[in-house]
Amino acid sequence: MLTAVNDLAALLVVLVGLWTGVGLREHAQASAPAARHFPGLPAKQASKPVAGPRHWFATAALTVVAVLVLMIWNVSGTATLVIALGGTAVLAAIAWPIHHHARACATTNAAINAYAPRIAMPYAGKMLVHVGMWAPYVQRTGRPWCVVASTPKLLDELAAIYDIPMIAGTLPVTVRVALYPHGSAENATFLAVDNVEHVFLGHGDSDKPLSASERVLDYDIITVAGQAAIDRFDAAGLTVPPERIKIIGRPQTEGITRAAGPMSSIKVPTVLYAPTWRHGDNSLNLSSLVVGDQIVQALLDRGVTVLFRRHFAGRNHVEAEAMIETIYDLLEQDAAATGHPHVWGEAASAELPLVDAFNLCDAMISDVSGIVVDFMQSEKPFAMYAAQVQSGPELATEFRTAHPTAESAYVIDREMFNLDTILNLMLGPDPLSPTRADRAAHYLGGDDRREPAKRFIELVNQLSG
Repeated sequence: MLTAVNDLAALLVVLVGLWTGVGLREHAQASAPAARHFPGLPAKQASKPVAGPRHWFATAALTVVAVLVLMIWNVSGTATLVIALGGTAVLAAIAWPIHHHARACATTNAAINAYAPRIAMPYAGKMLVHVGMWAPYVQRTGRPWCVVASTPKLLDELAAIYDIPMIAGTLPVTVRVALYPHGSAENATFLAVDNVEHVFLGHGDSDKPLSASERVLDYDIITVAGQAAIDRFDAAGLTVPPERIKIIGRPQTEGITRAAGPMSSIKVPTVLYAPTWRHGDNSLNLSSLVVGDQIVQALLDRGVTVLFRRHFAGRNHVEAEAMIETIYDLLEQDAAATGHPHVWGEAASAELPLVDAFNLCDAMISDVSGIVVDFMQSEKPFAMYAAQVQSGPELATEFRTAHPTAESAYVIDREMFNLDTILNLMLGPDPLSPTRADRAAHYLGGDDRREPAKRFIELVNQLSG
């Protein structure tokens, strides 16, 4: 009698185990992109189950066969019940994560669909600050938007920094415009999506070769800061249909204040030294960091206050990192000896927005870099280091021909022969002062540069519908 009761209980337990497989095949096919920060989305997403339907069906078959064989052979009902309980426990252990993952996918998809982003910012680069350069201005459109990372790993890195809705790998179907802050070749996956306007933003305007790369032709719309960028395309032999180019200025120059007066009226000027990153191949290097200590020492000898802001890239260059540490030491020692409030390290980079650095200084020394174009908004004097031009009487002319951003800049030759002369001019009579307003307008979009973010926001709103 007890054996019969246990056998009946075993059959009921097996039925419960089989019930865990209801809808299993459909649930196993559920999917959703990895996502972060969408409204209504749990902070942690369920991971994909290790075991799948095949494991469940194999376990179910073994459990049913084992229970039936034991019942036919009239083996102890207790043993049959134990086998049934064990098999059902395994079935539940396999099925529950699959069902849970399906519910989590449904929640994720529902959150994305409810948010319905109209704007996406696909990103496949390595410098996460590129997203932060544009995020505040996209946010001001008032439209729902998200970042789309090329990989789940990149998604995790971005999500740790930015509290912006973001997903990995795919553009949501509601997106109407995709904004690209980086020209990675991996953008090709996103560019293949139809019914979306693909807009190239870039992460700065400069005379570096990539600013006139053929890759921009892959995009439906190419935004530029001003007429200078269009001239750069022409000089590089790129034929870009005019209707695909949109001049939007540089939103990132918003908040930059103009020079208060002539340099000669400033008793103790503050000079921002902001070199670009140092290239591993010296034949391609554009950075003045190779002579950075000499530049800083020359400034200190003049009794100026130095704000040294390193570039966020290039941290794996051993010699460049050593030079940066040398500059830190120079500034620390001079600050202790003179009381000048020099700024360096994290206080000059991570803790100080670039716009604030521009506003704190009276002049700047930099290289061929996007920072130069943004600095033009201030109409303050600046010097550029000619890393790839031979010293000589035609140095400035050759450098300005190759790098038109330098037309209103004082040019420092790479051997530093003219450094003293350049600093005397820049920090004294400043003869290039009359040229800077026109050059700023040429690079930053004309008179509308007084409202730097306006045209960008209007364009994105227009394209996103």
